[in-house]
Amino acid sequence: MAIKEGIKKRIKLDLYETWTVLGGFLGALLLTRVRIHGAHMPLALGMLLGCALAGVEPYAVLGGIVLGAMIESPPLWQTICAAILYVVALRAAEWMKKKTPLRVSILLFCASFLASMPLLVRTGAIELLYGAASLAIAAAFGICVRRVLQSARHLSVERVLTDAEQTMFALVIGALLLAVSELRFLGWSASVTLLLLLTQLFVTARGLFGAAAGTLWSSLLILYTNGDPLLIGAVALGALSGTAVRREGRPLTALMFFCASLLFHTILSDAAFAMNLQNLLCGSLLFLLMPKRWTDWLQSVTDASALSEQSMRSAIERIEYGASNELMRMGRLLSGFSGMFRTALQEEDAVKRWTMQGALTVCRGCKAKEICWKDAYAMQEAIMQVADDAAEGRHAVLPDPIDPDCRRFADLRAAVLLSYQQAQNRNAVCERVREQTGLIDRQFVGAGEALCDYAKRMRGRDRETDLMCGRIRTALKESGVRVVAVDRYELGGTEILSVCVRRPLQLKRSILLETLRIACGFRLRIVESEIERDTVTMLFERDAILHASMRVSRTCDPLSVSGDATGECRLIGGHVCFALSDGMGSGQSAREESEAAIDLLFRLYHAGMQRELIYENVNRLLLARSDTEMYATLDAVSIDLNTGEAELLKYGAPPCYLLREGKVKPIFGEALPCGILAEAKPSVIRMKLKPNDRLVLCSDGVQDALRDGPEKTIRSASGAYEAMGDRILKAAQKSGGSDDMTVLVIRVA
Repeated sequence: MAIKEGIKKRIKLDLYETWTVLGGFLGALLLTRVRIHGAHMPLALGMLLGCALAGVEPYAVLGGIVLGAMIESPPLWQTICAAILYVVALRAAEWMKKKTPLRVSILLFCASFLASMPLLVRTGAIELLYGAASLAIAAAFGICVRRVLQSARHLSVERVLTDAEQTMFALVIGALLLAVSELRFLGWSASVTLLLLLTQLFVTARGLFGAAAGTLWSSLLILYTNGDPLLIGAVALGALSGTAVRREGRPLTALMFFCASLLFHTILSDAAFAMNLQNLLCGSLLFLLMPKRWTDWLQSVTDASALSEQSMRSAIERIEYGASNELMRMGRLLSGFSGMFRTALQEEDAVKRWTMQGALTVCRGCKAKEICWKDAYAMQEAIMQVADDAAEGRHAVLPDPIDPDCRRFADLRAAVLLSYQQAQNRNAVCERVREQTGLIDRQFVGAGEALCDYAKRMRGRDRETDLMCGRIRTALKESGVRVVAVDRYELGGTEILSVCVRRPLQLKRSILLETLRIACGFRLRIVESEIERDTVTMLFERDAILHASMRVSRTCDPLSVSGDATGECRLIGGHVCFALSDGMGSGQSAREESEAAIDLLFRLYHAGMQRELIYENVNRLLLARSDTEMYATLDAVSIDLNTGEAELLKYGAPPCYLLREGKVKPIFGEALPCGILAEAKPSVIRMKLKPNDRLVLCSDGVQDALRDGPEKTIRSASGAYEAMGDRILKAAQKSGGSDDMTVLVIRVA
């Protein structure tokens, strides 16, 4: 691994050195075009100084300066002489001392420049003043180039350029724009086109900093070329407009930049250094055609907040992926545990084999054994008949081929009965153990599948998810909601939106749902909400095709507590569950038992376990909840609002009634109440509901009071949905009902 990292680092350094040599030559050649008073090239000499200070070989830069100065007419000998003298002095200093300090390098540069100044004396004293100014500019630009080269050497996506480094880059880019200012044709200017392109790039990456950089570049260009000053205002306005929408993507940023620039400046200008149509179109098209990874890379090395957000997102993805792997591994481990508790099944021939062994213990000492056991098969049938008669308490009979004069028949009968009963008990114990281990197996498998399902929802996020969460966060903040977190994930194939906000929540539920609908583009419904001390966490999903609601009507003795309990549970994936439970007896203890049954049912639903395990565990957990004999009836309806499929669960509950198109249909289910026996199983009825259907669930008190016909009462009460339960209760009270009475009406729309 260390060898590979060393090779990668060496390749990176080789590429850096190659690009610095090539870029140094071309950059110096271009910067020779930037002159002061026609005879001075401070930026080219500054680049030579910067490369030397950064530890880059200056020969390529020297070659570019010499070539650029020689093609002038007449050649700029002062610049050539200053550059050659500096390189020679630098090499002499390095020969005397291996490492040349920064101050010494700058002093050698100033000395070399001053040594070439006598070449300007013949042109007049004014050139000496321009030469002094050029020396100052070259020294300052050289320090900028040194900082840029040092930053570029260690540039990577894991490092963000500081503001000072970005300022140095902006100054160097401005110098390069001046270097290409002479490239223009019929009103088109290469420098203005590059100015617009770079401004849009930096606006996309840094926002206001990019706008400031674009304004600086346009100011330098106008000052150097004596161009149209309106270019500065057009660039500044376009950059600010692009900054306002840069988070929405490059097309909108380019459009806003284009429109704002046109509003500020006329497009009829033919001047090359102006915001004309040629320059604006070329800059915008180049910006749009540039690969997105380039702009992303630029943002990653210039925007600290973007890098921090990207690093945080990457860390979250790694944590989620690692946690999902651990959950998946734990789920498979639990599923693997299911086979550890399996025991041997009961033997089908154990009863016959044990009974025969009991008979042989008596018959071995009998002298007439050969007579009775002559036909072994018939003797086995006879002994099994004796065992059956003895177990049933019937009169003892000696069947053939047992000797009628057998003196040991009483002992034979006792031994056979004992062995027979022991074998039966052994099989009963095996069956009991098999049921218990089967329950443990199912629990492990169910828990493992639930963990695997949780692991799947933790994996992966996409760009669309991030954009939607950002829109939702912005919309809620504009509505005055203090948002803590917004997340979108998948659970069991269903997209879930989780929103955590600060309390108190000022918006009404309808306004909140409408705000989220506009931000998401589709209707949502609240699955569940959790209220804590300072925050409220709400889970939403896409609104289903059908809607279901319930109305509860109850009555009880004013001096006691009703033993009936009801509940509603909204589940992931467009499922809803309604439940009615009646605890044994009445009063507080019965109410606690009925509430416990509903609470257990809803908790198991939320855990995501299989339906069969849910129904079985409700009974077993309620049975294990109390040492006393407590039980409750349970009547539950689970509805899939996307398909209308419904599942009715009944533990000792009375019939419920389906009201459809004016007709009442009773729905029966025979089962013991939950909490009595571990082996108790519910009655499960499946059906499909349609819009405008109503389900009426009644407690025992209502059912007992309406003995003559609940169907007739329900049909007559089928008016307004809100008052239907109250009408049924009044009819039950008129019929003499005095027990706790509860009516739960479910409407599907």
